[in-house]
Amino acid sequence: MKLFNYSLLAASLLAVGSVQANNVEIYGLAHLSLDRLDNGVDSGTNVSSNSSRLGFRASTKLEGGLEAFVQLEQTIRIDEGAGSFADRDSYVGLRGDFGTVKIGQFDTPLKVLRGKVDQFGDRVGDIRNVGRVSGGAIGNVFDERFKNGVAYQSPTVNNLTFAFHYTPHNNTGATVDNLRESYSSSITYEQKGIYLAAAFERFEGTDGLNPQAIRLGAYYDVTDAIRLTTLWQSAKDIPGGDRHLYGVGASYKQGNYVWRGQVYQTGDNDTADSGATLFAVGVDRNFGRELVLYAVYGITSNDDNAAFRISGGGRGTQLPAIAGEDSTGLSLGIIYRF
Repeated sequence: MKLFNYSLLAASLLAVGSVQANNVEIYGLAHLSLDRLDNGVDSGTNVSSNSSRLGFRASTKLEGGLEAFVQLEQTIRIDEGAGSFADRDSYVGLRGDFGTVKIGQFDTPLKVLRGKVDQFGDRVGDIRNVGRVSGGAIGNVFDERFKNGVAYQSPTVNNLTFAFHYTPHNNTGATVDNLRESYSSSITYEQKGIYLAAAFERFEGTDGLNPQAIRLGAYYDVTDAIRLTTLWQSAKDIPGGDRHLYGVGASYKQGNYVWRGQVYQTGDNDTADSGATLFAVGVDRNFGRELVLYAVYGITSNDDNAAFRISGGGRGTQLPAIAGEDSTGLSLGIIYRF
């Protein structure tokens, strides 16, 4: 038994050496909040784990200036003690002078664009509350990850980057008809203080519909302390008819504090009075990059035939909305990165 233990120890030490040689990184994020959520009829106090994650990355330098890399990332439900292995951005790839190619399951270019301009990503008031589309057999589309995805990202030239993401089958298991074939692409201009992007995404053969969306997004740093953000979206061939979304946001840094707010409007689809307005304000207290405490208040004001929530988008605990009723949320959160 002692010989077995010593052998196991030796194997573990060799594994540690291998980890160092191959640039393996263990990382994560713990994001929890205490929320008072109200759907206009009932209200309650909840604890929510919001896109908390644990991940592993590794990379290896190869000859010819190439680099191979892999990432495995999973959701950790710290609030309820649950999680799923490799359910977040998980892939293997190769990068070099030609750009980057990777294969697996990960965010689409359309989703990445929204994340760059959302003042309340994964919090109460996330743009996805009024920008994501779902319904019937279509499930959720836009702001999702492609399953079975293959993607290419070009090198950055004159601050411009192109990305293309394709899946022959955005579902589990094998296919013989490719009815869930989908693709997403973007072109981005980015330099210090400026971000401009356009993205297009299309899902094919889902519930007799082919949902597609165009997004334009931007941010501009007026000063080192003030950032302005905006996003516009046109979604077509979706349940209930076409919808358009637009809005603006702003943040202001004051020492260790960041004050932020945003307002977004989604218009009617084929049904009258089916739009909504999302409004959120909040403040962060930064303790370096690793730790952030924050407070957010948000409201989604629903028209008579609309049922958009305030607590969706990257959050573990969500309160469904009721048609014609306002959804509100007051959230106190903590984010710890490691």
